[in-house]
Amino acid sequence: MNRDVKRVIILSAIICVLLLGSLFIPVEQSGILGACLLVPMALVVFFTVKKRRIPSLNKYQVLLIVGVCGMLYIMLYYLLGLHFGMGRRSQSMSWGSFLNGVLPIILSIIASEIIRVVFLAQKSRFAAATSFVICLATDLLLAGGFQSVAGFNDFMDLVGLAGLSAVTGNILYHYLAKRYGALPGMLLRLMLALYTVIIPSVPLVPDALKAMGGLLFPLLVYLFVNMLYEKKRVTHRKTGVLSYIFGGVVVILMISIVMMISCQFKYGILVVGSGSMTGELNVGDAAVFEQYRGQVIQEGDVIVFRSGSTRVIHRVVDINNVGGELRYVTKGDANEDPDIGYRTTSDIVGLVDYKVAYIGYPSIWIRNLFKNNS
Repeated sequence: MNRDVKRVIILSAIICVLLLGSLFIPVEQSGILGACLLVPMALVVFFTVKKRRIPSLNKYQVLLIVGVCGMLYIMLYYLLGLHFGMGRRSQSMSWGSFLNGVLPIILSIIASEIIRVVFLAQKSRFAAATSFVICLATDLLLAGGFQSVAGFNDFMDLVGLAGLSAVTGNILYHYLAKRYGALPGMLLRLMLALYTVIIPSVPLVPDALKAMGGLLFPLLVYLFVNMLYEKKRVTHRKTGVLSYIFGGVVVILMISIVMMISCQFKYGILVVGSGSMTGELNVGDAAVFEQYRGQVIQEGDVIVFRSGSTRVIHRVVDINNVGGELRYVTKGDANEDPDIGYRTTSDIVGLVDYKVAYIGYPSIWIRNLFKNNS
């Protein structure tokens, strides 16, 4: 084992332990913590580990392409704001917010990309794997880390909005760094991280759509760059075309599922998490419902309605007209008594059409895990 390999193993172990541990430290400014950890370690890696040049004839073209892709992604995100509405960030940009918010993000991303490109140049699987973990932990730390996770909903928000997109993003950044150097991935990471804290207007896009965009965008950029510049053998062209077709079908299916979960189609999906409708709808089933848009509701219909911050699936057992206002009395099939109070049309989300059995169990297991640990 040569001296460079020993240094990479020692440094990567130290950086991984520090970053993974910092994910659970309760600090208000996690970005500052990440910068304080990463910048010194990046300098140590840069000046102590032998660097190997990554030759590429297309690195400047790829730099331009990923920059354009990043701009298109941001433009599409703000165009969606024309449909969903626009809000404003709670804190305006100032010198203090730049020092506490923007600058730590810039320093953390630049430092982690330096570590990535130096480790990848060692042509070592261990160095490649640890650099991936380091950059993934950096993204999670910039998203707030695990110290803010207080329950199932917080965990799912972190996984959906930051975790999954960080995984697919770092697959792309690893690919770019290995073949085209640090600049393309660094540029794209900075663009995608900074526009949300610099631009004062914020599109009110549903979290599910934002999560899916963050998940799919890096994969699409990866496929696009790979298709343009990676040399393929003639015997593999047919397989390559089929893989792109398969990837496209998967992307369309994933987008469709998320659109249904976020109720952007006529139909939506809701996982059954309690036994109040056992027999008709069991725990772990996914209920497919038609969004309520003034349809006639009759006794016996199974509806989805809002109750506080949750959505409930129960059957309508009685309907009363009081002063021109329809009031719906609901009850779970497995419950002895009707629900307390009544529902009005403003509470109703949709009418259940059918169910898909068992596919909701993963989310139930995760939710129960948090309940058991709380």
